[in-house]
Amino acid sequence: MNKSYKPLAVAIAAFNSALIVTGASAQDIAAPYSSPVHVFSIDDLQSDFDGATYGGAIGEPDARAICGLDVPCPAEVAPFTDKQGVMLYPVDTEFGFNVVDFLGAQEKSLDNDYQEGFVGNITEAGELIGLKISNAATDTYKVKPPLGTWCQGLGGTSIKCSTEHYTVMEHVLSCHEVVPYFFADPTTGTQAVLSFPDGSASYDCAGAELDDLLNILVNGEPTGGLLTSATPGDQIAANDNTTVLNDIATSTDYSVTLKDDGKPLYRWGSLIKRPNDVRLYARIPLPEAWKEEGANYQINSAKLVVTHWITNNPNDQLRPEDLENESATGRKPSYEVTGSGDWVSTRDCYEGDGDYLESEEGSTDPSEIGAGTVLKNSYFADPNPLAGINPPQRFSADLVSAYTNAYYTTIDRDPFEWSYVAEDATDVFNFTGYPLPLTPEEMTNQGLRLVSGPRWRLKANKFGQDIPGLEIPLVECSAPPFSNDNIKYEVGTPVTTVINLLDWEGGEDNSPLRYSQGWIDLPRDEFGEPLVTVVRECDVDEDCIAITSNGLPMTTDFDLAVYIKGDRKSTALYSAQLVINEFEEVVTPITTATIQQFKVPSKAFTGDVDTIAVKILIGDNAPAVGDGSYVIEGSDGTYIEGTFDGIEPGQSERFTHDWTAPDLAQDVEWTVTVTSAGEVLDSATATTVVRVK
Repeated sequence: MNKSYKPLAVAIAAFNSALIVTGASAQDIAAPYSSPVHVFSIDDLQSDFDGATYGGAIGEPDARAICGLDVPCPAEVAPFTDKQGVMLYPVDTEFGFNVVDFLGAQEKSLDNDYQEGFVGNITEAGELIGLKISNAATDTYKVKPPLGTWCQGLGGTSIKCSTEHYTVMEHVLSCHEVVPYFFADPTTGTQAVLSFPDGSASYDCAGAELDDLLNILVNGEPTGGLLTSATPGDQIAANDNTTVLNDIATSTDYSVTLKDDGKPLYRWGSLIKRPNDVRLYARIPLPEAWKEEGANYQINSAKLVVTHWITNNPNDQLRPEDLENESATGRKPSYEVTGSGDWVSTRDCYEGDGDYLESEEGSTDPSEIGAGTVLKNSYFADPNPLAGINPPQRFSADLVSAYTNAYYTTIDRDPFEWSYVAEDATDVFNFTGYPLPLTPEEMTNQGLRLVSGPRWRLKANKFGQDIPGLEIPLVECSAPPFSNDNIKYEVGTPVTTVINLLDWEGGEDNSPLRYSQGWIDLPRDEFGEPLVTVVRECDVDEDCIAITSNGLPMTTDFDLAVYIKGDRKSTALYSAQLVINEFEEVVTPITTATIQQFKVPSKAFTGDVDTIAVKILIGDNAPAVGDGSYVIEGSDGTYIEGTFDGIEPGQSERFTHDWTAPDLAQDVEWTVTVTSAGEVLDSATATTVVRVK
């Protein structure tokens, strides 16, 4: 049985059977399962939208996808060796665009130009341990403002000028606030009047409303009427930034396009970026019991464990079963719910644009509860009117629920942490973040419950989203800009990212992966409709594999896509593993360490005090920071233990110990052994000849 686009009646029947499992006995709960570890390699490179890969995961290998190995490279490109000594080869894929200024972007075809990036296997002692990826330059095309998603400056600079949230855009473009919190009075909605200190001139922000009359463009002309619906297909179709001539609506201040899920993208720039993705496909085995006819097991825990380098791009995606999930958020801002239903910040902090968010008491103690900055202004939530004379259509979630700009741009957050809150939290929600998931026992002991896992992204150094270029600080809520020693995630550092595959809007019970049928068949919503778009369909009994609109094969195993975008300097992707219904602490990879030097005196006299030294080197491409221990043993009875911690890849550390030669002449045979997590990584021997003085 392959994942196939089943008739709706069959899909609904499968969905209904999932509902029955909710009250099932323990035997209907999936048995604990840890999949084989998938080690990424050049074989995983996807080349087209038909599911082809270099290694032939579901069909014939596409040997021509990489040049410099099976096929020669054209004169314009060539393999190169990166700083860690890994050979990277040019790739030719369909996951890029040909761009023309003021016209748009067109998807590339397989033209053997090999301009879409580079990949190369990482090996250690002849063994494959992962994959290096380097992206080609991001393509851009100019557009007439405000149709773009980036603002272009002189000298080739650009900054992000797009957001899914109206209040974020408004805060950039105006002092007017439709959801008051900063300039306007949060209670009355009265807009601010700005003036010079001496009062010689003033400006009333009530007159700074944005132009919210959005005219739909048809062939570049505003002849399609006013945009009033955010449902794709009603008035305009979803737009993936390939055109600004159609499927876009614009006013004099900003423009709007729609995403596939109906979310608006507000934009006010003069440039559009289209990255050349390097896409990888990993097929990870699922339990055979799940594939038996009629089987539908309940999944209570599902984690994807991915080891990689911290990247420079917060948009490097993990797409399990081709799903994109904005409900997996990581740690979001802490807040207190007031008597009027508003959310206010519980700590002093900063917005990503530098505005200081100060609590009413002025305290900098993060544990103190203050009235704080308004994060959600309930008085202006739907159906109450927004502030202002001519408010915008409520296309985005912030306008429906009245979230302020502060909610989306405060740096009191970490999108890459597991987020927890006190089990008994009712009015005050101080979220606590952890890099890895807590066990049920740890949650119970600390009185915590899970709120959300991290974003479905590879861990990066920056916040992303509405704080796109700001690095995440080590000291929470410290004032930007941050010094080098206050950066939490350093690019190029090995890390293990663990995401919660059951994160979903409305809670884990709503997840399409809550039951095993959602993994074997296509993931579906509560109505039995597929959550992915299938372009190559299969009949129920047909022996074929469905392919999604993104080119991902949908097999009866776990299908994972990884998108690497905008990482010009090579980054590393090591491995992925699926962990189902197991609640123990997540096991992270151990480092690769070698003994660079083991130095003992070649000769010594009885009773002499000499030095023994061991130098431990962590490999340039090690999948983890160097942590472990070493033992030095001598045949004279010497026994020395030591530990090492936090040695970065490509770095070494030297450890020295005093040794007193024995009182009798002899040959002392030495052995040093380096271990990590109980595994021997390297050993070395040496000899000291001891003579009588």
